[in-house]
Amino acid sequence: MIPTQHLAVFTIALPIVMAVLMIFLKKHSNAQNILNILGSVAVLILSILLVKTVLTDGIQVYEVGEWGKYGIMLVADLLSAGMVLLTSVASLLALVYSLGYIEKRSLGNSYHPLFNLMVAGLNGAFLTGDLFNLFVFFELLLLSSCGLVIANETSSVTKASDKMEATFKYLVLNMLGSFTMLIAILSIYGITGTLNMADIALRISLMVDAGTAPWYLYGAALLFIVVFGNKAALFPLHYWLPDVHPSAPSPISAMLSGVLIKVGVYGMLRVFFLIFPASLGIFSPLIMILALLTIVIGGISAMGQSDVKRMLGYSSVGQIGYIFLGLGIGTIPAVAASLVYLVNHAIAKALLFLTSGAIMHHAGTRDMTKMGGMNKTAPFMSAVFLIGAMSISGLPPMGGFIAKFILFDAGLSAEYYIPIGIALVMAVFTLFYLFRGWQTMFWGEAEREYDSHKLPFTMVVPMIVLAVLVLLMGLWAEPLVHYANLTATQLFDNQAYIEAVLSRTVR
Repeated sequence: MIPTQHLAVFTIALPIVMAVLMIFLKKHSNAQNILNILGSVAVLILSILLVKTVLTDGIQVYEVGEWGKYGIMLVADLLSAGMVLLTSVASLLALVYSLGYIEKRSLGNSYHPLFNLMVAGLNGAFLTGDLFNLFVFFELLLLSSCGLVIANETSSVTKASDKMEATFKYLVLNMLGSFTMLIAILSIYGITGTLNMADIALRISLMVDAGTAPWYLYGAALLFIVVFGNKAALFPLHYWLPDVHPSAPSPISAMLSGVLIKVGVYGMLRVFFLIFPASLGIFSPLIMILALLTIVIGGISAMGQSDVKRMLGYSSVGQIGYIFLGLGIGTIPAVAASLVYLVNHAIAKALLFLTSGAIMHHAGTRDMTKMGGMNKTAPFMSAVFLIGAMSISGLPPMGGFIAKFILFDAGLSAEYYIPIGIALVMAVFTLFYLFRGWQTMFWGEAEREYDSHKLPFTMVVPMIVLAVLVLLMGLWAEPLVHYANLTATQLFDNQAYIEAVLSRTVR
């Protein structure tokens, strides 16, 4: 049995070890597949144990190596542990789906190692306790996901040139974001003399209380909005996401929208509620405006798409705006609602992207106008796409209904009537374009005969599991809502995080 104090580091170390093993086993595809699934299951179990430990024993701090006081630390609180669990669930299901969807040569040579490195990057970003290692894990995440975007599907309808173009845009924009992040980190280090986030938070708090905080401290905070806004595809830094989705394999699209863009949300929560809580009042209106613009631009753009994956990509842009809307409102109920929305969107959008991969596999095209009549030939896909669409649109009894309801309720309670009104109108747009897409693909007039081949078992199971989770989060929402409220309360009390970290010294 792994000691509880080592759970955090194992959720990062195990995927890295698995990535190395996958390289040595590249000539043994069956062994690769089985071992990688077992490794992902192990990471899921570790993440469940980590959440349980944080709930029962409080914030967990793990010191990495003999690096001196407040050196490299991993910190698991309710937010980071919950995000690791979400990553573990999404990555396991995406990996199982990949076994029947990704071309065997691509799967054996590079897909498995890169997928594990991506998971390690995600877990590391959520658990790291210092800014520089947050940057390091962001880079690991960027490079691994770039390699995964160009992986080949078994029945690809995407040109190699389109994949390379989308990957190039993704890489360049995120490299610019990385450069901006380095400038922000160096600015913080120059002001505080430390990279440990808890130590930074304490020193900045003392400066603010004493009135000695330099003016460019808030410039660094603004740079972090740019950095995390880019990661989250927040307007006007959202253009890479709709281009990458049509080119990426569907399981990677599920990871991009399900988890990867949530790294930006996590970064915003961690930095502004821990390091810059005093500046929340200054930047909340900016976050609110950007959130509303993201909702509007994403929703309107999705309505004009005929490519099913591009439509879902723009939908992800719009939906991330709803999550940031709660952050802009800035109350405990609103932040809790954003966290509930984040989880529901991750599960439902992963379901929609995996289903879109099955649809493309069945129809041989991404163009919805060239489909039609698939309800007769693919009723299962019709049902699971409908479940995902209902959740994203906020219809009962799906989890998305609960998420939208408590977000709107929190906004109205805080008297943000106009922003909630705009968000409510755009929710109708979401309902329109998703159900129009579903009707066009499954109930429209069929232009041709479809192949009658069955989907692989490995593709069907993840879609069933995600559909069940979407329903459960609507019919039994209390555990998630309770956890989100606990997490939001902990975020607003940054002293608990600071004391947990700074009370530890390397022995």
